[in-house]
Amino acid sequence: MINLILDNWLHVRRASGAREMIAPWQITDGYDDNPIIALAAPRADFNGALMQFLIGLLQTAMPPEAADDEDWLTWLEQAPAPEILKNKFQSFQYAFSLDGEGPRFMQDFDELQGDTKPIDALLIEAPGAQTLRNNTDHFNKRGGREALCPACVASALFALQTNAPGGGAGHRTSLRGGGPLTTLAIVDSRDRARLPETLWRNLWLNVLRKRDFESLTDGADRLAEHDIFPWLAPTRSSDSKHGGQDTYPGDVNPLQMYWAMPRRIRLDWENTCEGICDICGLESDRLVSQYATQNYGINYNGPWKHPLSPHRFDKKDNTPIPQHPQPGGMSYRHWLRFVAGEELGEAARGITAFNKRNPSGILQLRLWVFGYDMDNMKARCWYETTYPLYLLEEGVRAIFMARAQSLVSAASDVAGYVRSTVKEAWFKRPGDAKGDTSFLIEIFFQHTENNFFDLLRRLRDDLESGGDGIAVLNAWHGILKKGAIELFDYWAARGDVSVTNPRRIAMAHRKLLNLLHAGKIKKLLLLPDKKEKGHERKL
Repeated sequence: MINLILDNWLHVRRASGAREMIAPWQITDGYDDNPIIALAAPRADFNGALMQFLIGLLQTAMPPEAADDEDWLTWLEQAPAPEILKNKFQSFQYAFSLDGEGPRFMQDFDELQGDTKPIDALLIEAPGAQTLRNNTDHFNKRGGREALCPACVASALFALQTNAPGGGAGHRTSLRGGGPLTTLAIVDSRDRARLPETLWRNLWLNVLRKRDFESLTDGADRLAEHDIFPWLAPTRSSDSKHGGQDTYPGDVNPLQMYWAMPRRIRLDWENTCEGICDICGLESDRLVSQYATQNYGINYNGPWKHPLSPHRFDKKDNTPIPQHPQPGGMSYRHWLRFVAGEELGEAARGITAFNKRNPSGILQLRLWVFGYDMDNMKARCWYETTYPLYLLEEGVRAIFMARAQSLVSAASDVAGYVRSTVKEAWFKRPGDAKGDTSFLIEIFFQHTENNFFDLLRRLRDDLESGGDGIAVLNAWHGILKKGAIELFDYWAARGDVSVTNPRRIAMAHRKLLNLLHAGKIKKLLLLPDKKEKGHERKL
């Protein structure tokens, strides 16, 4: 029997560069001499899912109890011994059997009578049934992953349940919808002067105090085992025609957010074989090649607020809606939304918790952001990046965020100016021109990203030393002007040579310069109004 608490199945990398497979309770093994610093699964989405698996396990088995975070800070600085983790985790080993006669991890409690699918259908980017029938799997090809080892099949199963996109009638999406965006606080590996990066710290940073986590829903008094791990009881069907119902936050324990099971799946352990895993390339005597699935699994509905995702709020009823990656990827224009929320939005609870914990002076952090950009059932792209995450003194946090918002807003306006004026340089009637020119906006943000984060550091230092940050806003204007003119000059000359019009380019260039000095930008960046006597700064 394979148990995901007791058995070695997690691919990890140590500080020495050595790779091995461990059990979850061994994540602090060798902590003082050769610690484990990262997961090393064979796929990026597996690493993202398994980080959430381990955070969920820590939140379930050993959440910090103290109101002042004393025990949380203690273990952040010095990790608990593996034996302590083993003792905590073993209390829940009954829920983590991947096979066997009893309940199986993330699989339906009962035998299923639905369709049998090849094992690669667990992978989110795998082509769907209609794509295969129409022979249109041009980019995400079928086949090639016909047998998976237990470690990879467990990773794929959890990744699917965590990120599940729409899968046809009654095949439910994940608790956060298809392909949710996840944001995690992690140690900045480049900051060698403070506590070094380890896998343990990157996990523990995202574990909430017990009372804070329980306050996320109204179901904290739901203490039955199946209210946490839904596979320990018959599936709470969402087939309304046969008495099924949706599942709301108050219906189950809040911990089910980490163990949500929208898809009804049973791995086929009776027809395994020996061989090489098609994902990790390791030998196994129990390769899984297929699974059974059935529709109308758990349909999570209502105001769920997952602690690892930023949310926006519905304008009509204020319902929290998890954010999802969008085409074009992520840039610093999204950064503020991820770390502090925006109007009608909120950063992930795991991130905002640092406003109270604020372990500044102990370590520098970064924000790890990842997720699938989904087009309904189709995975368009996996996005993953990191951003600085600043731990700020209470007295400067509000003004820092306000100034940062001004920087982002000004950049968004200037990016739009570049796009519109380049179109005017290219086309006689830019409003009638066809084709997508949004790439010009993405390029502008890429072009100015390093400068943005350099200025954020200057802004933090200025505010914490008693300044007002206005000099930083003024400096940003110069950077935006330089970037806008450089990109305009580059792209304006790359229109259709046969219709290039030097006069039109010159007029568009002049318009861009005027926009860069217009009142809107001046107001955002608190630029001095040179028309006023003495060139006094207008606040």
